[in-house]
Amino acid sequence: MALLVWDPRGIYVDLTVGGGGHSRRIADRLTEGGLLIGCDRDADAIAHSRNSLPSGVRLRQCRFSEALETVQPLIGDGASGVLMDLGMSSYQLDHAERGFSYLADGPLDLRMDRSRGLTAAELLGTAEEADIERILRRYGEDPQARRIARSIVFARQRHPIRTTCELAEIIRHTVPATQHKSLPRVFQALRIAVNGEMEELDAGLTSGWNMLKPGGRLVVISYHSLEDRPVKQFMKTLATPPVPDWGSHPSAESLPRGRLLTKKPLLPGAQEIQENPRARSAKLRAVERIR
Repeated sequence: MALLVWDPRGIYVDLTVGGGGHSRRIADRLTEGGLLIGCDRDADAIAHSRNSLPSGVRLRQCRFSEALETVQPLIGDGASGVLMDLGMSSYQLDHAERGFSYLADGPLDLRMDRSRGLTAAELLGTAEEADIERILRRYGEDPQARRIARSIVFARQRHPIRTTCELAEIIRHTVPATQHKSLPRVFQALRIAVNGEMEELDAGLTSGWNMLKPGGRLVVISYHSLEDRPVKQFMKTLATPPVPDWGSHPSAESLPRGRLLTKKPLLPGAQEIQENPRARSAKLRAVERIR
């Protein structure tokens, strides 16, 4: 909040409302004239937040790739701050019927927007073994990807894999020695693939930056290296002066567009991890728009 909300009368956009935790903290810091816009691709999260957030918060359902077009009519000359809290929300994890957690039985869905796209069950029921292996290796970085993909294809020949517990049981039998690592990796990989998260992240970073007015700040919280690497590179590029053409005179265009507010990512402290264990892998990065 200290990095994000620098002008209590400004316009702020929370691109990942989730359960509304960050949005409530932002709203608490705004004074008369301030405005908070909350976005999420999950219709359930929007409905939940509508009942828990102050009435003045404007809520919109959209993906990162749709966000700029969606909020443009509301932000006027630009936003003072944009927040992206990546990955799953606690709200999604705590509802077994969404299929995000292997710790509770539920339909193997994993879609953040349940109105479109294939479910994880449909993906695993139709994809080739090589494609499943590629997803697990690329998005889960799991060295057991080939063995797990082979077991999934073998298991689905007997009956469709429809629930989170059915998939978890396949993984436990396939890699019993490393199941505690493979289980979260497989579910992460399927979630990223089903939701097109890496493509949406690239679009979201660009959209969030383009929402800002000069002095505005983009704050991003990521939870694993696949997310953090593009965030780090995006912000580093903004804060690096463009290479000038030979013989050209210095101009505003030769200056960096942003200023890093976090030279290294901010990490949660011991007390925060104790109070909220899900924050243990979080990394926060922030950049300020100069021009």
